[in-house]
Amino acid sequence: MTQIESKPWYRQFWPWFLIAIPSSSVVMGVVMINLAMSGNDSLVRKDWYKDGMAINQRMEKRLKAKQMGIKAALTLDQQTGDLFVDADNIDVRTETELTLQLIHPTLEKNDRTLQLYLAPNDRYYAKLDFEPKGMYYLLLTTASETWEIESSVNFSNPLKRQELVPSS
Repeated sequence: MTQIESKPWYRQFWPWFLIAIPSSSVVMGVVMINLAMSGNDSLVRKDWYKDGMAINQRMEKRLKAKQMGIKAALTLDQQTGDLFVDADNIDVRTETELTLQLIHPTLEKNDRTLQLYLAPNDRYYAKLDFEPKGMYYLLLTTASETWEIESSVNFSNPLKRQELVPSS
C-alpha cells in the first residue's frame, strides 16, 4: 500500500493564489477610497449654481462678440513671459483694458486672471509671472463685460498669433 504524502493546505500554491486575487481587490479598494477622500474635487466650481443661471447671459455676450466681428490673436514670448493680444474691431479709445482668464481644465490652483493693458500699436499686453504648461481654456472680455470670447490653447506649443474666435 502506497502512502501519499500531502502537504498541509497552507504550504500549497493554489490556496494562496486564490486568496491573493480578492485580497488585492480589497487593498486596491482601500487605496482608491483613501485617494478619493484626501483630494479636493477642483473640477466643480464653487459657484456652479450661479454659473448655471448665468449661462444665457454668457451666450448673449459671445453672440455679441460674434456680431461685432471681434477677433483676437494671442502671442506669448515664452522666454520673457510677455503676452500680447492683437484684437480686431475693438474701439481702443474706450476699451483700454481687457481681462483674460486662464482656466486650467483640471487644477483650479493653476487658474489665473490677467489684466491686459493697451500698449502702442493697439496691442494689449500683460506680463506673465508664471509659466503655463499644457492645455488652458481662455476667456477674454472687457472691463465692462459687454462681450466675451472663449477659446482654448495649448501652451506646450509656441504661441504666435494664436487666433481666438468667438464661439456661438
